[in-house]
Amino acid sequence: MAQVSDRSIRATSATSWAEINLAALRHNVDLLRRQASPAGVAAVVKADAYGHGAITIARAALEAGAARICVFTIREAVELREAGIDAPILCLGPVLAEDPDPIAALDIGVVVDSATTVRRLAEASQRAARAIRVHINIDTGMQRYGLQPAQAIELAHVARSVDVLELEGVFTHFADAGNSQRQPSLDALQRFQETADQIGAPLRHAAASAAVFNLPQASLDFVRAGISLYGVDPTPELKDPTAALLQPVLSWRTRLLAIRQVARGESVSYGGLWAAERDSRIGITGVGYADGLARRLSPWGDMLVRGQRAPIRGAICMDTTMIDLTEIPNATVGDVVTVLGADRSQSISAWDIADRLDTIPYEIFTGISDRVPRRTSYLEG
Repeated sequence: MAQVSDRSIRATSATSWAEINLAALRHNVDLLRRQASPAGVAAVVKADAYGHGAITIARAALEAGAARICVFTIREAVELREAGIDAPILCLGPVLAEDPDPIAALDIGVVVDSATTVRRLAEASQRAARAIRVHINIDTGMQRYGLQPAQAIELAHVARSVDVLELEGVFTHFADAGNSQRQPSLDALQRFQETADQIGAPLRHAAASAAVFNLPQASLDFVRAGISLYGVDPTPELKDPTAALLQPVLSWRTRLLAIRQVARGESVSYGGLWAAERDSRIGITGVGYADGLARRLSPWGDMLVRGQRAPIRGAICMDTTMIDLTEIPNATVGDVVTVLGADRSQSISAWDIADRLDTIPYEIFTGISDRVPRRTSYLEG
């Protein structure tokens, strides 16, 4: 009997899937490179590339012209190295006690935040006989991981005193670079530049996606492109014409698994959240909250079938969501249903879903479960 791998079984039996359009990703990298020029583009692929698949996205972004990769954890960096990605990688998160040896062995750039981290990295560097590239995060108002200017300058002296470490860069992260009131971010940029001047590291980086469009003077040596890489305008309320040209990379689809006739007055799904106001035709789809479709969309969200909107009816279940097909009489079992993405002239964007849930597109993408396979395509947008 022929053997079938677990991977092939999962790939064929999924009831919903995400399509990753690498042509759209290539378009976005090119747009970001032109917008940030002469700065380079670092592709941020933390959190499994915001749910898009880190290895696939990292490879495609580098092929499209990204200069380096950013992650948050050393584990994420190790996975990329083990997949054969040899481009510069910068880990933006903290260095944990167990991290220095893989950092040295795999040539991973990291952020130092204390003399203790410097010492641990130096010891690992000596064991591996390889210099380690380090960056220092200067806080300009985020109040998260960065150091105050005086602390950053002091730590830079400590790092430079260690021959086996290379102080490669300094950076900051703006707290609100997408605000139409740009002055606070401009003030933060000035504070950063003043501190960076005193440190004198070769590389400076400050702009993430919002600043790429709203604060171009912050592009510096390279920009850290996160949500914009995946085709989402980081600040749609600002109506930046260039950001509006970004193309969505991810579409999420499922299928109609069954269709039921529901009489007027009958309820659908758990708890009687929705009852039919007329005789209705209800479709059962193969996606639910275990796949990452937020239950809070019940019963006000919708999906796309044959280019038409089909409202969600009743509570979203773990594996299933019911939609109203009464106005789509030609819909049949097996039809593709779009949860997120475009179908003919209609589309549902990550911002559309995020707005309904009072959240942001980042959470929509990263919330898509790993039981939803990611399938790559090269369709032109």
